[in-house]
Amino acid sequence: MMKKELIVSKAMFLGVAFCLLTCVMFFSLAEGAPEPAKQSKPRYGGTLRLSEMYDGTSIGFPAKMLPNVSQRQVAPAVESLFRTDPTGKSTPWLALSENSDEKNKTITLTLRKGVKFHDGSDFNAQAVKWNLDTCMAARIGGTVKFKSIDVVDDYTVRINLTEWDNTIIGNLSMPLGMMVSPTACKKNGDEWCASHPVGTGPFECLGWEKDNKTVFKKFDGYWQKGKPYLDRIEWIPIKDSLTRQLSFRRGELDLALSMAPKDLKGFEKDGYVVARRRVGSGVYSLLPDSANPNSPFADLRVRQAAQYAIDGEAIAKAIFYGENEPANQWIYKGHWGYNPSIIGYPYNPKKAKQLLAEAGYPNGFKTKISYISVPENDLLYGAAQGYLKAVGIDAVLDPVDLPKWTEVAMQGAKWEGFVHASVLPTPDVAAALAARYSGGKSFSQMLVPDDYVNAILKAITAPNFNEKQKWIQEAMKLMIDKYCLRIVFCSRSDFAISQPYVRNHGFLETPDVAWWTPEDVWLER
Repeated sequence: MMKKELIVSKAMFLGVAFCLLTCVMFFSLAEGAPEPAKQSKPRYGGTLRLSEMYDGTSIGFPAKMLPNVSQRQVAPAVESLFRTDPTGKSTPWLALSENSDEKNKTITLTLRKGVKFHDGSDFNAQAVKWNLDTCMAARIGGTVKFKSIDVVDDYTVRINLTEWDNTIIGNLSMPLGMMVSPTACKKNGDEWCASHPVGTGPFECLGWEKDNKTVFKKFDGYWQKGKPYLDRIEWIPIKDSLTRQLSFRRGELDLALSMAPKDLKGFEKDGYVVARRRVGSGVYSLLPDSANPNSPFADLRVRQAAQYAIDGEAIAKAIFYGENEPANQWIYKGHWGYNPSIIGYPYNPKKAKQLLAEAGYPNGFKTKISYISVPENDLLYGAAQGYLKAVGIDAVLDPVDLPKWTEVAMQGAKWEGFVHASVLPTPDVAAALAARYSGGKSFSQMLVPDDYVNAILKAITAPNFNEKQKWIQEAMKLMIDKYCLRIVFCSRSDFAISQPYVRNHGFLETPDVAWWTPEDVWLER
């Protein structure tokens, strides 16, 4: 009898334990906690719900599209001629190959055959010419050296340049290289196209509700047979980081971008998947108005003092929770443009005060820090304000909106003191320096010494990669050690948080922050 009672007791115990375990699993799933992975092969169906901080400004007309946010948002519908591989180099996509002729200043593209736009029209050389001509007319980044576009045959296009530039291919993975249907744009007009993307991508756009939601559905005529796997994608902008995090944890989102560094370890501890990577070109930094003869920052010693005043290591730890690394130049370690010989300006407030006194500012001076106000920037430049004030540079924080900042960054407007200089999405640092920091309307009050500009010019006209790398590293040395043209803080990383059942989203697999792989995403549940 005792043996029989023991068996019954064990059975009751196991039954109760099973019920408790079932309840725990039920409530865990109800709260949005991670599910265990079960399958290894891609499965079809489902909707991917993902969220970013911002909504795009133009998502269907590349000539008006801003890099990064708009590219990410419209990637399910609009593809580019090139993408970026994990090393940061360009790789063919809608273009099958390219043939560069430095002597004749031409780039010939061979295009992929059998590709259709969502409206049924053909992707071909005429479509590429129309897209590139449209971007040339709008003078978007990367077209300044375009002379003309020739259609060689139905699937071959030749780009004629005014002078050779090896950054062109990299720019063709940016909005310049994004292809939309000329037929749709001619029929409906530019403004309609700006909010109705008609591309060659794996998903068609069903509609864009500004600041609310963009919905995409599977395109059955996609050129990659058997793809995509998902039925739908919903892009949901949520500006507030806490709201975005709570929505993700409740299971209302499958993937969230631009999450705060302080929350990453908590996500990983709770079983969610965190993707992280150094991205783009540049680091967090401030540009002093060094070309303004009436500014204190026209004096090299004052610029050096400002850099000595900043403790980049402390900022990286306190504000970015160790996810970013302190910088001593305008590119992160591991990038091909990083120059290990740069000395930089290690944190030294005593040296900063000494330099200010030598420059004629023993009691310091007042200035401004103008920047786009987002939570990370508020913290970063608030910390910078404190470090600068400690050595005598009394900087008032001047948060501005994106249009105001764009006037300074791209349209030749002046600024007083410091201005925030963003990290650019392109991994080609030569293209980034040439476009923004070598003279012209972009940041027009930044000093651009001849030897510094010459190094950038030699980099973008170099006949091979080794030569290009040599001159970019020289430009970095001149920028920092010789002229201290910008005040650097720390590298930038980007983050993508996904539920455990999300597979192959492709975010941050390359240093190009804009691109992901919507054609490859599938849900394991």
